[in-house]
Amino acid sequence: MTMPKYLKGCVIDIGFKYYVKHKHVQYHFEVEGLTITMADINNLILLMSKIQGELDETKRKLKQEEAEKERALTRLSSIAGAKLAHNNPGLTDLSDKYRPQKIGEHFSELYDNEWTEAVHQLTGGRDEEMAIQMIRDVLKFVANKTKCWADKQYKNLQEALFQRDLRDSEAGRFITTYKKISELQKEVAVLSISNAKKWLKEDEEFVSKYKDVLLHCEPFIDRSIEVCWMIQIQDPPMYLQFDSTKNIDKSLFRLFTKNGRSLDFVVWPALLLHENGPLVQKGVVQPMKENSSKKEAS
Repeated sequence: MTMPKYLKGCVIDIGFKYYVKHKHVQYHFEVEGLTITMADINNLILLMSKIQGELDETKRKLKQEEAEKERALTRLSSIAGAKLAHNNPGLTDLSDKYRPQKIGEHFSELYDNEWTEAVHQLTGGRDEEMAIQMIRDVLKFVANKTKCWADKQYKNLQEALFQRDLRDSEAGRFITTYKKISELQKEVAVLSISNAKKWLKEDEEFVSKYKDVLLHCEPFIDRSIEVCWMIQIQDPPMYLQFDSTKNIDKSLFRLFTKNGRSLDFVVWPALLLHENGPLVQKGVVQPMKENSSKKEAS
C-alpha cells in the first residue's frame, strides 16, 4: 500500500521499509516490527523543530559574538594605534593634509614667495638687512601668538570634555581622547586661522611695532599665520629654531648671500619636527665675511 499524499511530508526516509495500515482514522507505520504512530511522528516533528530553532539561535548568538569580538579588536587596535601615535611625530598619517612633511613644504614656499615679496616691499625705504630682520621678527611674533592661541584652544577643548585638569596618573587612560582633541583642532583649522588673522590685526602691540609690515606686507602676515597655526596644532607641536650659535651649524642653516663661518644675523628660522627634534627645513643665516671674522679673532 502506498502512503497517503498528506503524510508524505511528515515522514523522513531513514532507510527502513514502512507499511501502512488503516484502523478507523488512525494511521501507523510498522518499520521492521516497530510500530510508529502519528503521535510519535508529530512529537518527532516538534522535536526536530525545537532542535532547528535552538540551532538557529546558537548560530545567531555565535554571529553576534563574532561581531562583538571584531568590534572589540578594532577598538583595541584603535587605542593601541592612538597610544603609539600620541606625541610620536615619527608616525605620519599620509592622508593628513596637515602632516609635518606638508607643513615643511608650505614653510619653504612661504620663504620663497611671500617672504621675497615682503623684502622687496620693505627695502624701498630702508636698509635691506633691517627689512630682513624686521620680517623675521614679525614671523617670530606670529609664531608666539599662534602658539598661545592654539594652546588655549586645546586647553578649552580639554576642559569641556574633562571639566578639570587631569592628573598624570589619570591622563594615560584618555590617550585616544587627547588624539581626538588634536584631530578636532585640525578639522576646525580653517576657522581658527581666520580668527587668528583678525586677532593679530587687532593686537595693539603688533600694530604699533609692525605698522609698516601690516601696511605693505599683508600677504606675508596672512600666510605666516596659516603656516604657524599648522605648526602649533601638531602632536607634539613642531618647532621654529630662530637662534643660531656664533659658529654656524650648517646642518640646521644654509648661508644667505655671503660665505663665512661666524654668524652675523638669522634671516629665516629652521623648522624642526618638534623641539630638539630632527630637521624638517633648514633655516637661513647671514654670516660675517671671512676677513671680518679674522679681525675679530685677532
